[in-house]
Amino acid sequence: MGSAKVLKRLGTLAGVALFGIIFLPDISLAQKATATTHTIFMTAFEVKGSTTSDKLAPPSVNPGDLSKGYEFKPPGKADKSNPKKWQVSSYRFSPGFVVVRQGNVVKLTVFVVNGDEHEVRITDPDGQEVVAMRKWNRGREYKVSFVAKKPGSYQMACSTHAPTMQATFLVLPK
Repeated sequence: MGSAKVLKRLGTLAGVALFGIIFLPDISLAQKATATTHTIFMTAFEVKGSTTSDKLAPPSVNPGDLSKGYEFKPPGKADKSNPKKWQVSSYRFSPGFVVVRQGNVVKLTVFVVNGDEHEVRITDPDGQEVVAMRKWNRGREYKVSFVAKKPGSYQMACSTHAPTMQATFLVLPK
């Protein structure tokens, strides 16, 4: 390769580097200066599954003894008209995982479909409350918000149905 071509390529690389030095810090600062607000619609609900003991034996251990988030209705109690039917269920939030950036505002609108009562709070990566414990009831919509000040995992959890009923907000650094 001739020296003229090498000098031309070096000049092009220098120009690209100079552009990056001059303009990219401004773009980066502009991104950091504007916080984004995320409005997220969630649902609090119960997932149910059932079958009959002639198709599948019921669990030998009551799932409700394993977690407050599980419920079990044994044969004879799940459906009075079908004594072989049994049912399991679990509570959850959907979506259960959300990603935002540090400094963003997270506005949640949560509709509760199942469960008479839920005790819900949101904590930051250090376990500090960013939304204080509150009671949510079936058939109602609730609105809460917080600023994602720290990078890491924020947790929204229902203590009534823990540990299955929770959502994670992963906050990425600026």
